[in-house]
Amino acid sequence: MRSRGRAYVRLLLFAGCFTACDSDPSTPPGTRMHERLTPEALRAMAGVSQFPKPADRAAFREAVKRHTPATLLAQGRTGFVLLEVTVDENGEVQKVTAVPSPSGVVHEAVLVRRDASGREVREPMSGGDSDPALGPAAEAALREVKFIPAMRDNVAVPFTFRMSIHFTP
Repeated sequence: MRSRGRAYVRLLLFAGCFTACDSDPSTPPGTRMHERLTPEALRAMAGVSQFPKPADRAAFREAVKRHTPATLLAQGRTGFVLLEVTVDENGEVQKVTAVPSPSGVVHEAVLVRRDASGREVREPMSGGDSDPALGPAAEAALREVKFIPAMRDNVAVPFTFRMSIHFTP
């Protein structure tokens, strides 16, 4: 019996830090800019009081595991895919599309969290293969997931956001 892979899911929207692209015209070449964003600042920028999130995290992880490509599991490789997702006011996924990395543009995504001792830990959110099967697998998994919708003034609203899925064997 083959072991199913673990799936790590990270919402890019909730990352506490972002890095400007090297090709951003407002950034001098070779410069990396970091700006601290709190969850509150991100919600204010997006105009919502709550971002969409999976209604059942365990079911979400299971959907991703079910759709992990067999070739990735068999070869013991990891993979990472960025998705653009639209969730309606009922928490249903209306649209999900894998977002290709722009050619020649350097992007860096970092998850900033605090460990048990309160120390800040920075985890790069890149790496793994860009297997062409990952986009459709992640899209299929998300179509099975029910979300708690975004909220604005205590009213559920449709919302489009980007998230990443990191497949691991």
